[in-house]
Amino acid sequence: MTHSRKTNLFAVTAVVLFSGIKSSFAHDLWIVPPETAIPNKTVQVQALSGMDFPISVNTSDPSKYLRRLLLQPDGAQGKIESAGTSENVGFLDFTPVDAGVHVVAVQTTPKLITLEADEFNAYLVSDGLPNIYRLRSEEKTLDQPGRERYSKSPKALIQVGTGGGGDPSIVVGLPLEIIPLDNPFHLRIGGTFRVRVLFHGQPLPDANLGWDHPGDGAPPSGTVRTNSEGEAMIPIEKLGLVSIRLTHMIRPNADDYEWESFWTTLTFRIPQG
Repeated sequence: MTHSRKTNLFAVTAVVLFSGIKSSFAHDLWIVPPETAIPNKTVQVQALSGMDFPISVNTSDPSKYLRRLLLQPDGAQGKIESAGTSENVGFLDFTPVDAGVHVVAVQTTPKLITLEADEFNAYLVSDGLPNIYRLRSEEKTLDQPGRERYSKSPKALIQVGTGGGGDPSIVVGLPLEIIPLDNPFHLRIGGTFRVRVLFHGQPLPDANLGWDHPGDGAPPSGTVRTNSEGEAMIPIEKLGLVSIRLTHMIRPNADDYEWESFWTTLTFRIPQG
């Protein structure tokens, strides 16, 4: 598996094409953990929506999510509540009892959208969906609009306190989900981070993963395709906040939409020391 940089042709093309997409659906949704979290004190995570991680340019209201999930270190489900919105930021609160890895995930309600042909084609290129673009080209439908249903299911890993239990590789059960195969809180610069992508619980091959750090700009800092087992390795070049993203599309050919896309992100903080 190989990864690409912003200087490559794909990234340059993505910058040009993606800049033309104005719809809010084209924004990634990130669940961003705080810098620190300790047991028995309210932990607030942010729901941010944008294309330049983690700058939020669109308000995502957690009270409207289809699902809000919290998995505690013992694997039991905990309680996480919507805590309102402010200036393009949504908030979710929970109070951890024990130290250890906590997993926060949400799932949005599916929505319908129709994009003009040029917008839809640009979106396919920028989001690493060349198979769909090629299919439209082969069918000579590149001049047709894209009728699509989409939903987003981001996830965050949070280390509460020091030590404790918890399994960062636990499967939450999102429609599209990035599963760590390594503990992200043990990563170091120069290493790699192994992940597996599941789509409806099954490994997803040839999925185009991108990763981002704050300040790196709108295109992904790098990309990599999953192998036949749905697995990929991401190089670790920076500590601190990082997010991994993916869009997957299928063709249900339903009465009111032709395509269905699933968006996901995995966000966490690699410890600085």
